[in-house]
Amino acid sequence: MRLAFALLGPLILLAAFGYGVSFDIENVRYAVLDRDQSYESRLLQEQFSHSRYFAEQVPLSDEFEIDKRLRSGELRFAIDIPPEFGRDLLQGRRPEVSFWLEGGNTFPAETARAYIEGAVLTYAEDRYRRLNGRATQLFPVNVEPRFRYNQDFLSVSAMVPGTIMMLLVIFPAMLTALAIVREKEIGSITNVYASPAGVSEYLLGKQLPYVAIGFISFVALLASSAGLFGVVPNGSVIVLVIAALVYVFAATAFGLLVSGFVSTQVAAIYATSIATAMTAAHYSGFLFPASSLEGMGRWMGLGFPSLWFQTVSLGVFAKGLGASAFIPEFTILVGFGVLFLALARLVVHKQAR
Repeated sequence: MRLAFALLGPLILLAAFGYGVSFDIENVRYAVLDRDQSYESRLLQEQFSHSRYFAEQVPLSDEFEIDKRLRSGELRFAIDIPPEFGRDLLQGRRPEVSFWLEGGNTFPAETARAYIEGAVLTYAEDRYRRLNGRATQLFPVNVEPRFRYNQDFLSVSAMVPGTIMMLLVIFPAMLTALAIVREKEIGSITNVYASPAGVSEYLLGKQLPYVAIGFISFVALLASSAGLFGVVPNGSVIVLVIAALVYVFAATAFGLLVSGFVSTQVAAIYATSIATAMTAAHYSGFLFPASSLEGMGRWMGLGFPSLWFQTVSLGVFAKGLGASAFIPEFTILVGFGVLFLALARLVVHKQAR
């Protein structure tokens, strides 16, 4: 078993990372608030709408809509073109264009900012060359990137919610799997097979203590994030607490499922650590935007609870969102817990027979 993990594990991870993880960001959703409505402003918009890196959404009607649509997750950034942008550009006055970015997760936000500045630079240099017949050393447009929800653009504000997401799936899943597999190794599980207790009762009896341990760990992590790093939830703490409880339930149910397929504690540690850590780190939107995942990586992200809890965690910590914003995520997290538990019951029931 150890030899198989040593030889096959790296190959599986290489394939998953190579096909599923990309540092490139594509189809970044944005909308435009065009206060100028000039020919030059339309050319600037075309620079974004014709690029594969960006996906244009319904235009903004006013500045108050910017925060609303960024907060909901519909947009990743918004373009605010000022009045008389075209006239100022033609007269060499370096008009300022504001870009409002969702800065809750600093990694994709920094990449998106670089893409935006590159697009504006290409547009401005091209227009200056066409109008003046020569290149310019001075950037004709003043780009002003502004971040919402993490205005200081501190990495720790994005790292803490993601780290909590990872720790709440790795350790509860691993400990729950070990609890079952240990009884397989010492043979005491045969007593369970012969007892009048049902398979569901046995699994829940093994799972619930680790749900409690995982929840206590979450409370400790929440207190540490505030005390050590000064990162506190800006939204509803109750929403985050309920989401964490459901998430830990799903993680421990996944541990039960893994325990049904392995027979040694070493195998249980390898299987749960690789499956949970890899998926939580790379396919949850923690290090890379979920929208940039492709192929197998995208399906791995959508098919595991970490992506959905990361959405809740980051939304509560950075954006200050409440319960109404996460109804789909809550529903899916509960569904994962029920599904994993049902599959674990099916596997253990067959083994008992």
